[in-house]
Order: sequence, then C-alpha cells, then structure tokens
Amino acid sequence: RMGTLFPTLLLSGKRAKDKKSRPSVMAEFKKVWPMIRESGLVRILILLTLLPNVVIPIMNYQFNFAIDQTFATEGGMIKFFGYFRGVLNVVSLIILLFVGRIYGRWGLPVALMFHPINYMIAFVSFLLRFDIFSAMYARISTNVLRTTINNPARAVLVGLVPATYRAVVRPFLRGTVVRLGILIGSGLIMISENLVHPRYLSVAACLFVGGWITTTFFLKKGYSKILLGLISKDMLDLKTMEKNDVGQVFTDKKVKSQLVQAFLSARGKDCLWYARLLKSLGMEDLDAHVLSALKGQDDRTRIDLLSLLSAEAGQTAIQVFRELSDPEKPELMTAIVKAANRLPARLTSDLILNVFKTSQHPQVKAYALAGLYRQSPQKCKKIIAVWLKSSIAQERKAGIIAAGESKDSSYVSGLKEMLDREGDSSVLPFIFQGLYNLGAEDINASVLSYLIHPLERVRSSALEAIDIHDDDSLRRVIALMDDPSEQVNVLAKEKIHTASYNNAQVLVESLAIPRRKVREGIFEILESLNIKDLDLFRFARSQIEKGYTYMVEVEGLRNIPESRERDLLVDHLDQKRFFQMENVLRVLATEDRSGKTKTIWRGISSADDRQRSNSMEALEDMMDPSLANILIPLLEDRPASERLSIGRKNFHLPDFDSNTDDVFAHLLSRKDWVTVLLTLHLAVREGSEGIDREIVEPLLDSENDYIRWMAQCFITLENEDTAGREALMATEISIPDKIIHLKGIHIFEGLSVSELAAVASVTEEVVYPEGEMVIKEGEPGETMYLITKGEVSVIKGQGTGREIELDRIGVGDYFGEMALFEGDVRSASIRTSEQANLLVLHKREFAEIVREYPQIALRICKVLSQRLRELHQKIQA
Repeated sequence: RMGTLFPTLLLSGKRAKDKKSRPSVMAEFKKVWPMIRESGLVRILILLTLLPNVVIPIMNYQFNFAIDQTFATEGGMIKFFGYFRGVLNVVSLIILLFVGRIYGRWGLPVALMFHPINYMIAFVSFLLRFDIFSAMYARISTNVLRTTINNPARAVLVGLVPATYRAVVRPFLRGTVVRLGILIGSGLIMISENLVHPRYLSVAACLFVGGWITTTFFLKKGYSKILLGLISKDMLDLKTMEKNDVGQVFTDKKVKSQLVQAFLSARGKDCLWYARLLKSLGMEDLDAHVLSALKGQDDRTRIDLLSLLSAEAGQTAIQVFRELSDPEKPELMTAIVKAANRLPARLTSDLILNVFKTSQHPQVKAYALAGLYRQSPQKCKKIIAVWLKSSIAQERKAGIIAAGESKDSSYVSGLKEMLDREGDSSVLPFIFQGLYNLGAEDINASVLSYLIHPLERVRSSALEAIDIHDDDSLRRVIALMDDPSEQVNVLAKEKIHTASYNNAQVLVESLAIPRRKVREGIFEILESLNIKDLDLFRFARSQIEKGYTYMVEVEGLRNIPESRERDLLVDHLDQKRFFQMENVLRVLATEDRSGKTKTIWRGISSADDRQRSNSMEALEDMMDPSLANILIPLLEDRPASERLSIGRKNFHLPDFDSNTDDVFAHLLSRKDWVTVLLTLHLAVREGSEGIDREIVEPLLDSENDYIRWMAQCFITLENEDTAGREALMATEISIPDKIIHLKGIHIFEGLSVSELAAVASVTEEVVYPEGEMVIKEGEPGETMYLITKGEVSVIKGQGTGREIELDRIGVGDYFGEMALFEGDVRSASIRTSEQANLLVLHKREFAEIVREYPQIALRICKVLSQRLRELHQKIQA
C-alpha cells in the first residue's frame, strides 16, 4: 500500500539532503516571492496546486486499502481493474461531450469548483461507508473531473500569468509546491498508519478540501479584479491563448461590464486594445459603445475605431458621423465614408451624397462614389469611366478605388489592362487592392511579378493582394520574409499565419533556406500552428537523412590529401550537418509546450561534455524511439564508421568508397552555391582529371558569378600541371581564398563557412605598396580594411611634426571599423610598413551582413573594448 509513496518520499528526502540543491531552490523561491506578495493570481495558483497534492495521496491510499480488503487474489484484482479502466474511459468520454457547455454556462472559476466539491463528497462517502463502492466512485469521479474539467481550467488560469513570469512560476508550482503537497499528504498517511483506520483520514482530508473550495470561492469573488489588474498593466498574455480559451476567461458578466467601463475611459492605443478584445468576445451593443467612445479620442484612434463598426450600427451612427465630419481631414473622412458604406443605403445616401459634392479630396470622393454606386450604378459608372481614362494620376487612383469598392466584377478585366500599361508606380498599389476587392480569380498571375519591385509600397501592396492557395504561392510568400523592408517581413508572416491554405510540410522544408530571417520567421509561425505529428516525423527523417549524407560526403573527402581547401569544404559539410540537426530540434521544440526540448537543444550545443551527455540522455528519453535511434548518433562523438552503419540501415546513402571523383561529381550537383564553389575550387587545386567535363559545363551558365568564374577556371586549367594551376589561380583571389583569410581574422571567429562566404562575396582585394597611406587622420571614411598579407602602422599626428606610431598590426587584423558604425572622420592614419594585401569592406555591404549575422557586430564590440584597454595601458606607460 505504501509502495507508491516511498519513491516520492525518498526522492524528496535525497534532494533535501543534497546541499548543492539548496541554493537553487532558495534562488527559485526568491524569484517567485515578489510575485506571491504582489499578485493575488499567483497566491491562488499556489493554493490550487498545493491542496490537491495533499489530498490525492490520501485518496489513493484509501482506494488501494479498500481494494486490498475486497480481493483476496491477484487474478481477481486484475480482472477488476480491467473493467474499472474501461468504465473510467467511457465516463470520461461522456463528460467531455458536455465540458464546453459547463464552461460556457458558468465560466472558469465555477468550473474549478466541480473538482474539490466532488472530492468532499468522495471523502464523506469513505468516512460513512468504507468499501469498494465508495472507492470506485471516488477514483472514477475524481479522475474524470480532473482530466475533463479541472486540468484544462487550471491550464487557462496559469496562462493568465504574464509570459515574463511564467518561466519562473510554472516550475515553482510543478516542483516546489507539488513536492510540498505530496510530502504533507504522505506524512499524514505515515503518522496515522498504526493509530487509526484509513477511513478516518477523510476527516483531515476534508479540512484541506475545505480550504481548496474556499480558494475557488475567493477566486470567483476577485476574478474580475484580478483580470482587470492584469489588463490595466498590459500583463495579460492573450496572444498565446486559443480563441476559445480567451472566451472562457471573460465569461463572467461582471468582468465584461468592467471591460466596457475600462474601454470607455481609455484613450489612444489602450482604447483600441479594449475595443478589439470586446469585438473578439462578441460583446453585445459593441457598436453603441464604439460610437460613445469616438467623441473623446484623437483622429488616429477614431479612424481605427470606425473600422470596428458593423452594418448594424443604425441611425445613431449617422448622427455621430455628421458630428465628426471635417473636410480638412481626408483620412478621417475616408474612414467615415467606409463605415457609412457598410450601413444600409437608405440610411446613408444623404450623408454620402453630401460628402461627394463637398469634398475636394479624390480619395474621399472615390469612396463616396462607391457608396452611391449601390443606388445609382449606371450614373456612377460614367463617372468611374471618366476617372479611369484620366491623364491625371490622382483621378486614375480615385477611379480604381471606386471600381474596386463597387463589387462589380466587370471592372476586373479593365484593371488588369491598366496594370499592364500603367507607368506610374504610385498607382500600382491601388490596382492590386481593387483586383483583390473584386475577387479576381487569377490575381496571383497578375501580381506575383511585382513582389520583387524596387519600391517597398508596391511589394507590400502586391503581397497583400496575393491569395495563398497552393504550395507555390506559399513558397513565394515565405521568400519575402527576407525582404529588406521590415514592413514586408511582418506582412509576409501575418499573411502565412492567417491564410486559409497552409502546408506545414512546406514550412518545415523551407527551414533549409540559408537565410536567418526566413528561418526565424518560420519558427515563429510553426509555434503558432497546430502541426501534425506526421508532418514533424517526415521532416525530421528527411533532415536526418541529409545529415547522414553530409557525413558520407565528408568521409569521401578524407581520401583526398590534406589541404586548407579540403579542410574548408569538410568544415562546411560538417556545419551543414549540425545545422540540419539544429533544425530538427528547433521544430520539435515548437510543439513541446513544456520547454524541455529547448533546454536539451542548448545543452547539446554546450562545450561542457557532461552537459552534452546529460542532454543526449534526456533527448533519447523524450523522443520517439524510431527518431531517437537515428538522430542521437549524428550528435554523438562516436567513430564515423559506427554512425554511418546506423545510417545505412535506415536510409539509401551514396557509397563513394575510395573514388574521389564520384564525391566531386556528387557535390557539384548540389543547389547550395557555397558547396559547389568550394568543390570546384578544390577540384581546380587538386587537378581532379576524372571529373566528367559534362558535369562542369552547365555551371558555366550559373546565375552565380563566382561559380561561373570558377567553372571557367576548371575548364581552362583542366590540362595544366600543378605549377601551372597555381600560377593561373594566383591572378585573382577567389571566394574560397577569401574565406580562408577571413577565418584567421579575429572578429569573424565562430562564423560558419556559409556565413564567411557571405562576407567574402561583398569584399574586394586591394594591394598597397610599402610606405603608402591607406587612410588619413581627419578624413571622412566608410570602409573597413582586413589585412590578408603584410603589415601596417597606426599613426597619430601624421604630417604635424609630432608623429607618433601607436601600433603595428599585421595579418589577421583589421582597421577602419569605426567608419562602419558612425559618420565621424578617421581618428588615426594608417600607413603600410611593407607591401600589404587588404580586403575592403564598405559600410553599405557591412550593414547588410550585420542584419543577417548580428554576432559580427557583437564580436567587433568585444575587440574594440580589448583595444581600448590596451591603448589605455600604453598611454599610461
């Protein structure tokens, strides 16, 4: 009977005796204490976690005792539990059918009362009649209510804790509070073991259940106050909650009433936040509340509030519109007309006609004309036709707006023709919006080409008009998450997130795109989507197969004589393998709400061998065995032959044996430009004569300039000896050579080969003879120099007669970096001490690199700090 309790007691006791664990527990409690002191919600959560964990061991103990007393044989007990489990599942299924009605009718606080009240009934039944029937009722009813009602309700309650605090509160509840509750309950059992019959434990349990019930009553009484306190401080994290859960949170009538009062008294962004929340909750009379709030707001807030009015706003809205109307404010007038157009035409015709006649702004007149179109389509068509043919861009815009808002599909063909011949880029966004409003069937064919337009507004408008209805359109929008414009990036993510069509497989496959912003955007989207396990499994297997393929390629390259070029390609392929595994863990982490996978992922990346080993064990325990068996070997440091034997059992991997030409041919077929370029470079250096010329020739037409140049070198040098190849290759520094130089430069340590290739692609080599000034003190500059050969002097006061040489820097160092961060003049002069080869990096290209690889900027800051310390020491000396 005590078998289930001793492991918990022993574990808790062991942890308590472990002195090393005490500081972490105390540190955790210190973090949580300010929240306990300040937040009524956290105090309630602690009680709702502690009290159930006191009474659950008592209930289990009484149940086991009653069963032991009833069944004399193990066979009879096993048969009983078979039927018992079946009944438990059936009852749970039946209750699940009505859970939605329970939440909808009584709300979250009342739903939380069902469980403790049932516990009270169960313990009273044990006290009055301690037999198998009481035990069966207690176990079935408490398990079912906990699973179907209490746990979901408590999960929603925990979700109300601000996201910044949740990472501390959740483990505190699950660890410290749960352990404390179990110890109290187990202690009561052990104390009473030889003193009283187990039925009398119900008396002590009822006291704790009474406290539990009292806690839920306090929650119900202060629920609205807690919610409004969180809302007023903007601490309530509704974004991560499901729509149904948000509805359950605000079911209480008192809460809704106070929300309305808060909305009416708020201003600006706060007012909009409340309005949108009330709209999402389906608040009755929301139109009336919005109309009341309009009068005390600024114009920007009024415009946004007007967009929330529905078609049922009624006659009251017309009067408010007249009061707010101001011909000198075209944006506000546009919002008023748009809102009026949603109302019945019989109510708004006079207002809209007056706006059309009095307004001088083309856009306002366009929306007004669209409203009048409902009553007089023939008359309005004539005006729209004149506007569309106008030579004045503003009038064409007005005609396009009116045509799009008219909902008349006959305008679709005309707008498409305008799109083909329109020369004014400022008009294009209005054509996209018009086609979108009219529901043009093949709209993607018309606007997809504009996603690469040089103007941000055109790209953004084309993106808004696109209909994501298949994998191709989804991939096109995914690519826009790397757009230079932040607005387009955000819009692309929102477009994918809200699209009616979505393919999780396409999203996870797109993680292979070698652009950081694309990957980060996809991870954000995946975290908010309900990805099917099958999609995750397929993606994980495909990435793991690629990981083993990279390992096979590396082993094939080991047969080539060791050189810097070979090692560079090996490093690149190893990094690509680790990148595939990182993608697998990050995708799995998006579906792991406990956060364990993220912790494991960080541990695997750790330099600490012990931490890596522990993370591997944890990953193996939590993953599906079929995935863990093939993923773990790729992350371990076992010999490559052992790991590849596992890979070959599960996948069809290429077999290169000792034929290096097959490795080259395989790598040259890759789509990754860095892999192809490094392979060509290595082939040129090694003079691999066995590579079929037909494999290289298609690369002469590559879109990548560097691949074309290297392929031409391969063809040209095909029959040269080693000395001839070295002489011809020395005429121009290649990207792989630049990468090798960059690897030795301090600020680029830690970057992958792919990242170094991106840096190398935007640098150019310049050769300076001995004694030449590279930069002069006091002159403006926007370039940074990286030394690949030679040495330069850092000079202060050059040309003043008091010249001081501050330092000499050589290969692997750099200078002029401050010009990339600020617009000030050069603070010192640089002169070559001997002939120097320098890689030049300009400010604009550097900004693009840092946007993609922000760790470069952090690295430079670290080196600058080190230089300042060294300079300070020299000045003192």
